[in-house]
Amino acid sequence: MSRPKLLVVVQRYGDGVAGGAETHARELTKRLAPHLDVEVLTTAAQDYRTWENAFTAGIEWVDDVPVRRFPVMRPRAWDFKLYERRAYTTPHTLEDERTFVDQQGPYAPDLLEHLWRNGRDADHVLFFTYIYYPTVRGLPLVPERAVLVPTAHDEPALDLAIYEPVFHAPRAIAFNTEEERALVHTRFRNERIPSDILGVGVDVPEDRSADRFRQRWGIDGPVVLYIGRIVESKGCRELFANWARWRAAEPDRHATLVLIGQPEMAIPRRNDVVHLGVVSEEDKYDALEASVALAVPEVLSSMSMATLEAWSCGRPVICDAESNVVWGMARRAGGGLDVSRHVRGGPR
Repeated sequence: MSRPKLLVVVQRYGDGVAGGAETHARELTKRLAPHLDVEVLTTAAQDYRTWENAFTAGIEWVDDVPVRRFPVMRPRAWDFKLYERRAYTTPHTLEDERTFVDQQGPYAPDLLEHLWRNGRDADHVLFFTYIYYPTVRGLPLVPERAVLVPTAHDEPALDLAIYEPVFHAPRAIAFNTEEERALVHTRFRNERIPSDILGVGVDVPEDRSADRFRQRWGIDGPVVLYIGRIVESKGCRELFANWARWRAAEPDRHATLVLIGQPEMAIPRRNDVVHLGVVSEEDKYDALEASVALAVPEVLSSMSMATLEAWSCGRPVICDAESNVVWGMARRAGGGLDVSRHVRGGPR
């Protein structure tokens, strides 16, 4: 007996791809693969900042799942921010919004052509991330089969008319958190679309060693860990400022802020800040095992995969109560501290 066929559409996929939505897509695909006939449709890009083709177009197997990669036909425009400003400025036209989506990328028309020709042969088509070209252009091609995982957070793009069909056309929507669903329902009034809070699970390796981490990296004493892209949009400027403020207030307390991830901004040159770069899964979980807490400074988020990984290792998070999603997760789980209360000294 044949199994139902599922297509997973996502902007990037595979080894060396960093990003919460992309990690979510891969983890969910691995869990669905034993039960469905799954194929991933994605691009050959690895870096969202350029969409440069880093992988070979065609079919490869990742985690025993076929991944069909399509070339990105043009990189992200060097003047992309100009198109973004035009789309976000009032007044603007629908054509401004279409141009914004195309210039934001990843611009992969061959993926859309494949979806148009073959999408109706699938029983279900799962689209990850509402904002990018493959979902905006692809979901309306197969609305009766589409399930959207929007990974939405409060940002100007949600106010653009071009995203109305993305949130009104699918057969169902899978949200990560209650806060994300409330945000989308408030903005689009699309409660008629069946939806649920699905979230995502994480597999934590049993072999995790704080001693192995300390020996490899030469770090002793308490560790506060950050995992993710080191960029202002993820709250890293505030993270560094809060770290400096706390260390100045308690200079005799020995601790190290350890950063794991790709840097996209300057990192403070301090003896108590150590950047490890992009590391293996073993090193990441060893770092979690060695840490006393995970710092999650971003305010705009649909969910935090790193938070789930930290909790699975028994580590709390330090977050900002201005983040409805992460603070909501931490408050419900009893697994986090509000940085404004414990570092900035504000009332919460």
